[in-house]
Amino acid sequence: MAVTYEIHNADVLRSVRTCEGLLTTAQENAFVEDGFVVLDEGLNANDLKALGDAADALAAAKFPGADDKTYQTEFAGRYLRDPHRQDLSFLTLPLLDYRIADTVRSLIGPRIVLRNTSVRVTRPGSGDGTVWHTDFRPHVSPAPRLGQPPVVISVLIYLDAADADTGPLYVLPRSHEDPRQPEPTDTDLPGQRVLTLRPGQIVLMNSALWHRGGSNASPDRTRRLLTLQLSSIYLQPFNFESTLPSVDYQRFVERAIRGKDEPVLELLNLGGVNPVSARY
Repeated sequence: MAVTYEIHNADVLRSVRTCEGLLTTAQENAFVEDGFVVLDEGLNANDLKALGDAADALAAAKFPGADDKTYQTEFAGRYLRDPHRQDLSFLTLPLLDYRIADTVRSLIGPRIVLRNTSVRVTRPGSGDGTVWHTDFRPHVSPAPRLGQPPVVISVLIYLDAADADTGPLYVLPRSHEDPRQPEPTDTDLPGQRVLTLRPGQIVLMNSALWHRGGSNASPDRTRRLLTLQLSSIYLQPFNFESTLPSVDYQRFVERAIRGKDEPVLELLNLGGVNPVSARY
Protein backbone atom coordinates (compact mmCIF):
# COMPACT_ATOMS: atom_id res chain seq x y z
CA MET A 1 0.00 0.00 0.00
CA ALA A 2 1.37 3.40 -1.01
CA VAL A 3 1.33 6.52 1.17
CA THR A 4 2.39 9.97 -0.09
CA TYR A 5 3.67 12.33 2.60
CA GLU A 6 4.42 16.05 2.45
CA ILE A 7 7.19 17.17 4.82
CA HIS A 8 6.78 20.73 6.08
CA ASN A 9 10.44 21.52 6.73
CA ALA A 10 11.98 24.29 4.64
CA ASP A 11 15.44 22.68 4.54
CA VAL A 12 14.21 19.37 3.06
CA LEU A 13 14.84 19.05 -0.67
CA ARG A 14 12.43 16.16 -1.23
CA SER A 15 9.38 17.41 0.64
CA VAL A 16 6.93 15.07 -1.11
CA ARG A 17 7.73 11.39 -0.70
CA THR A 18 5.74 8.33 -1.72
CA CYS A 19 6.36 5.22 0.38
CA GLU A 20 5.49 1.85 -1.19
CA GLY A 21 4.80 -0.38 1.80
CA LEU A 22 4.28 -4.15 1.83
CA LEU A 23 1.28 -4.26 4.19
CA THR A 24 -2.39 -4.19 3.31
CA THR A 25 -4.76 -1.97 5.29
CA ALA A 26 -5.95 -5.05 7.22
CA GLN A 27 -2.36 -5.99 8.07
CA GLU A 28 -1.59 -2.45 9.24
CA ASN A 29 -4.66 -2.53 11.47
CA ALA A 30 -3.61 -5.90 12.90
CA PHE A 31 -0.12 -4.57 13.56
CA VAL A 32 -1.43 -1.53 15.42
CA GLU A 33 -3.82 -3.63 17.52
CA ASP A 34 -1.76 -6.77 18.21
CA GLY A 35 1.74 -5.31 18.03
CA PHE A 36 3.04 -7.65 15.32
CA VAL A 37 2.34 -8.95 11.84
CA VAL A 38 3.86 -11.71 9.68
CA LEU A 39 4.43 -10.65 6.08
CA ASP A 40 2.78 -12.73 3.37
CA GLU A 41 5.95 -13.15 1.33
CA GLY A 42 9.54 -13.54 2.44
CA LEU A 43 12.91 -12.98 0.85
CA ASN A 44 13.62 -14.90 -2.33
CA ALA A 45 16.08 -17.79 -2.34
CA ASN A 46 18.96 -15.81 -3.87
CA ASP A 47 18.72 -12.93 -1.38
CA LEU A 48 18.31 -15.36 1.49
CA LYS A 49 21.46 -17.23 0.49
CA ALA A 50 23.40 -13.96 0.12
CA LEU A 51 22.48 -12.86 3.63
CA GLY A 52 23.14 -16.32 5.07
CA ASP A 53 26.59 -16.50 3.48
CA ALA A 54 27.41 -13.00 4.73
CA ALA A 55 26.29 -13.90 8.26
CA ASP A 56 28.40 -17.07 8.22
CA ALA A 57 31.49 -15.14 7.12
CA LEU A 58 31.09 -12.53 9.86
CA ALA A 59 30.38 -15.19 12.50
CA ALA A 60 33.43 -17.25 11.52
CA ALA A 61 35.67 -14.20 11.92
CA LYS A 62 34.18 -13.08 15.24
CA PHE A 63 33.72 -16.48 16.91
CA PRO A 64 36.71 -18.69 16.04
CA GLY A 65 36.15 -21.06 18.97
CA ALA A 66 33.49 -23.76 18.84
CA ASP A 67 32.06 -22.70 22.21
CA ASP A 68 32.40 -18.93 21.76
CA LYS A 69 29.25 -16.97 22.59
CA THR A 70 28.29 -13.38 23.27
CA TYR A 71 26.02 -14.37 26.18
CA GLN A 72 25.71 -17.61 28.10
CA THR A 73 22.34 -17.08 29.85
CA GLU A 74 18.98 -15.34 29.28
CA PHE A 75 19.96 -14.22 25.76
CA ALA A 76 22.34 -17.06 25.02
CA GLY A 77 23.90 -17.18 21.59
CA ARG A 78 26.22 -15.40 19.22
CA TYR A 79 25.48 -11.81 18.20
CA LEU A 80 26.86 -9.87 15.26
CA ARG A 81 26.35 -6.14 15.85
CA ASP A 82 25.71 -3.63 13.06
CA PRO A 83 26.40 -6.18 10.30
CA HIS A 84 25.16 -3.67 7.69
CA ARG A 85 28.30 -1.57 8.31
CA GLN A 86 30.47 -4.60 7.55
CA ASP A 87 28.52 -6.18 4.70
CA LEU A 88 26.32 -3.87 2.66
CA SER A 89 23.87 -6.63 1.73
CA PHE A 90 22.33 -6.41 5.22
CA LEU A 91 21.34 -2.84 4.36
CA THR A 92 20.44 -2.94 0.68
CA LEU A 93 18.65 -6.28 0.32
CA PRO A 94 15.98 -6.06 3.03
CA LEU A 95 15.62 -2.33 3.60
CA LEU A 96 15.88 -0.92 0.08
CA ASP A 97 15.36 -3.74 -2.43
CA TYR A 98 12.63 -5.48 -0.44
CA ARG A 99 11.07 -2.17 0.70
CA ILE A 100 11.20 -2.81 4.44
CA ALA A 101 12.24 0.82 4.93
CA ASP A 102 9.20 2.09 3.01
CA THR A 103 6.95 -0.30 4.91
CA VAL A 104 8.09 1.20 8.21
CA ARG A 105 7.77 4.73 6.78
CA SER A 106 4.16 3.93 5.87
CA LEU A 107 3.49 3.18 9.54
CA ILE A 108 5.42 5.88 11.43
CA GLY A 109 6.18 8.61 8.90
CA PRO A 110 8.54 9.37 6.02
CA ARG A 111 11.71 10.21 7.98
CA ILE A 112 13.16 7.17 9.75
CA VAL A 113 16.48 6.06 11.19
CA LEU A 114 18.01 2.61 11.44
CA ARG A 115 18.58 2.44 15.20
CA ASN A 116 20.57 -0.80 15.11
CA THR A 117 21.02 -4.09 13.33
CA SER A 118 22.14 -7.49 14.56
CA VAL A 119 22.35 -11.13 13.60
CA ARG A 120 21.68 -13.69 16.32
CA VAL A 121 23.07 -17.18 15.75
CA THR A 122 21.85 -20.15 17.81
CA ARG A 123 23.78 -23.32 17.10
CA PRO A 124 22.42 -26.88 16.87
CA GLY A 125 21.85 -28.64 20.18
CA SER A 126 22.92 -25.58 22.15
CA GLY A 127 19.59 -25.10 23.89
CA ASP A 128 20.16 -21.36 23.40
CA GLY A 129 17.04 -19.23 23.64
CA THR A 130 15.90 -15.97 25.19
CA VAL A 131 13.73 -15.00 28.13
CA TRP A 132 10.65 -12.82 27.80
CA HIS A 133 11.73 -9.26 27.04
CA THR A 134 11.05 -6.15 24.99
CA ASP A 135 13.42 -4.52 22.52
CA PHE A 136 12.46 -1.01 23.60
CA ARG A 137 11.20 0.18 26.99
CA PRO A 138 9.36 3.50 26.57
CA HIS A 139 6.53 3.24 29.12
CA VAL A 140 6.11 4.96 32.47
CA SER A 141 3.34 4.92 35.08
CA PRO A 142 1.25 6.99 35.25
CA ALA A 143 1.12 7.93 31.59
CA PRO A 144 2.01 11.62 31.03
CA ARG A 145 -0.91 13.77 29.95
CA LEU A 146 0.71 14.85 26.71
CA GLY A 147 3.44 12.31 26.16
CA GLN A 148 3.12 9.13 24.15
CA PRO A 149 5.73 6.38 23.99
CA PRO A 150 7.77 6.78 20.78
CA VAL A 151 7.23 3.96 18.33
CA VAL A 152 10.15 1.70 17.46
CA ILE A 153 9.66 -1.21 15.06
CA SER A 154 11.71 -4.40 15.11
CA VAL A 155 11.93 -6.29 11.83
CA LEU A 156 12.80 -9.97 12.28
CA ILE A 157 14.11 -11.72 9.17
CA TYR A 158 14.58 -15.45 9.62
CA LEU A 159 17.53 -16.76 7.63
CA ASP A 160 16.66 -20.27 8.86
CA ALA A 161 13.47 -21.94 9.98
CA ALA A 162 12.17 -21.19 13.47
CA ASP A 163 10.16 -24.26 14.40
CA ALA A 164 9.56 -26.68 17.25
CA ASP A 165 13.13 -28.01 17.00
CA THR A 166 15.17 -24.87 16.28
CA GLY A 167 12.99 -22.68 18.52
CA PRO A 168 9.83 -20.77 17.52
CA LEU A 169 9.02 -17.13 18.23
CA TYR A 170 6.77 -16.53 21.24
CA VAL A 171 4.79 -13.27 21.34
CA LEU A 172 2.13 -11.88 23.66
CA PRO A 173 -0.37 -9.94 21.53
CA ARG A 174 -1.22 -6.38 22.69
CA SER A 175 1.46 -6.44 25.39
CA HIS A 176 3.11 -3.42 23.72
CA GLU A 177 0.48 -1.34 25.52
CA ASP A 178 1.40 -2.74 28.94
CA PRO A 179 3.61 -0.31 30.91
CA ARG A 180 5.25 -3.17 32.80
CA GLN A 181 8.21 -5.26 31.73
CA PRO A 182 7.87 -9.06 31.59
CA GLU A 183 9.53 -11.29 34.13
CA PRO A 184 12.79 -12.59 32.57
CA THR A 185 11.71 -16.24 32.34
CA ASP A 186 11.04 -18.70 29.53
CA THR A 187 7.75 -19.97 30.97
CA ASP A 188 4.52 -19.95 28.99
CA LEU A 189 2.21 -16.95 29.43
CA PRO A 190 -1.59 -16.91 29.13
CA GLY A 191 -2.61 -15.64 25.72
CA GLN A 192 0.79 -16.14 24.11
CA ARG A 193 1.12 -16.98 20.43
CA VAL A 194 3.71 -19.46 19.17
CA LEU A 195 4.91 -18.56 15.68
CA THR A 196 6.81 -20.96 13.45
CA LEU A 197 8.58 -19.24 10.56
CA ARG A 198 10.01 -20.43 7.26
CA PRO A 199 13.45 -19.40 6.01
CA GLY A 200 13.15 -15.90 4.55
CA GLN A 201 9.94 -15.07 6.38
CA ILE A 202 9.65 -11.63 7.98
CA VAL A 203 7.92 -10.43 11.15
CA LEU A 204 7.22 -6.76 11.90
CA MET A 205 6.90 -6.14 15.61
CA ASN A 206 6.30 -3.15 17.84
CA SER A 207 9.57 -3.13 19.80
CA ALA A 208 7.66 -2.76 23.08
CA LEU A 209 5.91 -6.11 22.51
CA TRP A 210 6.68 -8.92 24.97
CA HIS A 211 8.42 -11.76 23.11
CA ARG A 212 11.06 -14.45 23.40
CA GLY A 213 12.95 -16.87 21.17
CA GLY A 214 12.58 -20.59 21.83
CA SER A 215 15.62 -22.72 22.53
CA ASN A 216 17.42 -24.55 19.73
CA ALA A 217 17.16 -28.26 20.46
CA SER A 218 17.79 -29.40 16.90
CA PRO A 219 20.72 -31.83 16.60
CA ASP A 220 21.90 -30.46 13.27
CA ARG A 221 20.22 -27.13 12.35
CA THR A 222 21.38 -23.61 13.13
CA ARG A 223 18.92 -20.73 13.49
CA ARG A 224 20.15 -17.34 12.22
CA LEU A 225 17.99 -14.26 12.72
CA LEU A 226 18.57 -10.79 11.27
CA THR A 227 16.99 -8.01 13.34
CA LEU A 228 16.57 -4.44 12.09
CA GLN A 229 15.27 -1.80 14.49
CA LEU A 230 13.81 1.41 13.03
CA SER A 231 12.19 4.54 14.41
CA SER A 232 11.54 8.20 13.62
CA ILE A 233 14.73 10.20 13.01
CA TYR A 234 13.95 12.10 16.20
CA LEU A 235 15.02 9.08 18.25
CA GLN A 236 18.74 8.41 18.61
CA PRO A 237 20.26 5.17 17.26
CA PHE A 238 22.27 2.90 19.52
CA ASN A 239 24.18 -0.35 19.60
CA PHE A 240 25.80 -2.60 22.15
CA GLU A 241 29.25 -2.34 20.58
CA SER A 242 30.91 -0.29 17.87
CA THR A 243 31.93 -1.73 14.52
CA LEU A 244 34.21 -0.32 11.85
CA PRO A 245 32.55 0.41 8.50
CA SER A 246 33.70 -1.52 5.46
CA VAL A 247 35.06 0.18 2.35
CA ASP A 248 31.85 -0.73 0.48
CA TYR A 249 29.76 0.90 3.20
CA GLN A 250 31.86 4.07 3.11
CA ARG A 251 31.53 4.28 -0.68
CA PHE A 252 27.76 3.77 -0.39
CA VAL A 253 27.55 6.67 2.07
CA GLU A 254 29.70 8.86 -0.16
CA ARG A 255 27.38 8.21 -3.12
CA ALA A 256 24.34 9.06 -0.99
CA ILE A 257 25.97 12.33 0.10
CA ARG A 258 26.94 13.29 -3.46
CA GLY A 259 23.46 12.45 -4.70
CA LYS A 260 21.78 14.23 -1.77
CA ASP A 261 19.71 11.09 -1.16
CA GLU A 262 17.78 12.35 1.86
CA PRO A 263 15.85 9.15 2.69
CA VAL A 264 19.04 7.06 2.74
CA LEU A 265 21.04 9.65 4.69
CA GLU A 266 18.25 9.91 7.26
CA LEU A 267 18.09 6.12 7.47
CA LEU A 268 21.82 5.99 8.29
CA ASN A 269 21.60 8.82 10.86
CA LEU A 270 23.54 11.21 8.67
CA GLY A 271 20.89 13.91 8.94
CA GLY A 272 19.75 14.26 5.38
CA VAL A 273 21.07 17.29 3.48
CA ASN A 274 21.31 19.56 6.54
CA PRO A 275 22.43 17.63 9.65
CA VAL A 276 22.25 20.78 11.80
CA SER A 277 18.53 21.38 11.37
CA ALA A 278 17.24 17.93 10.36
CA ARG A 279 15.92 17.11 13.81
CA TYR A 280 13.50 19.97 14.40
